[in-house]
Amino acid sequence: MTELQVVADISFKEAITSVDFVDFMGEGVDSLVVTTLNGDVRVMQLSSDDLSSLREVCRIEDIPPVSSMDVGDVTGDGIPDIAIGGLDNTLRIIHYEDGCLNEAARSPLGTLPTALCTTNVMGSNNAEVIVSTNDKALRCFGWYDSALDKLAHKVIEYPVFSIHPLGGKGVPYSRFVFGDDSEQLFVYRYADDRLHESTRTGTKGKVNLVSAGSVTGDRYDEIVTVCDKDLTLYGIVQGRIEQFDNLRGPSPVTGIRVGHVSDDTSSPGQILVTHADSSIGLLSLDGRQLVPNTALKTEKSALESLIAFGDLNGDEKMEIVQAVGNNLHIIVVNPD
Repeated sequence: MTELQVVADISFKEAITSVDFVDFMGEGVDSLVVTTLNGDVRVMQLSSDDLSSLREVCRIEDIPPVSSMDVGDVTGDGIPDIAIGGLDNTLRIIHYEDGCLNEAARSPLGTLPTALCTTNVMGSNNAEVIVSTNDKALRCFGWYDSALDKLAHKVIEYPVFSIHPLGGKGVPYSRFVFGDDSEQLFVYRYADDRLHESTRTGTKGKVNLVSAGSVTGDRYDEIVTVCDKDLTLYGIVQGRIEQFDNLRGPSPVTGIRVGHVSDDTSSPGQILVTHADSSIGLLSLDGRQLVPNTALKTEKSALESLIAFGDLNGDEKMEIVQAVGNNLHIIVVNPD
């Protein structure tokens, strides 16, 4: 059975608000991007082959606390950017170059950003930013002449607190998925200067989190929703959303990622979840049934945790980073 093992711990002075991995140089080695309640964005990298050598290499400070974050090549120069929504009701694009972080652009939103994702919705070389806001709206921003340009604005019924790209093999553009308090899961696309609903389906409750990625290796990504303690996996079948399986966890799920984490499971991709009590679970798919592969609890007591995975040392094996309060846990996946 696959085993998760904590190999290093790092403490911050401030609470961690988001974590993600990004390969800035395209060399197969990921950096860790961390935002904190103090209002800074930090890039961390290994200083040696030892996973405990993770150190901060640069940061940008004096920005409002971050409410949402994603990474993608918004500026179109081949280097991923960091898109952040701040508590000052502003969308910012943070650019990494020559080992430094700089603000490349900003756009006032007029209301609080509740979630965002970066993805290529137009089939071009760079990514657009989809932002949901507290005024029940979705906005799509693109990059034009060194500035953010609002491409589309759509009013919806409820605020959205989680949004994720939905990719597919051989498709030059991405759609995106989200859920809300209407107990519905939506797939949207961008076309003709507008955001359009492609399809929807009912869920098992109000949607707290949504993610997507390849679990089966089929043409389209699978979709995962979290409704409190309920986790549900969906697939795109003949253009419609179809439920595969559902599991109920021991405590509310507060972070979720989908993709290839381990070679030692029944499916090409896995679902990585972290719970409010700091428990981590790795799920795979056997047929259409979700199968728990391994679990780990990192803290004696916790109220919320965040999670991400990537390749910190370039060995083509995934490391997991979990944030609990002001602590970072670096976790390796050991095969049976």
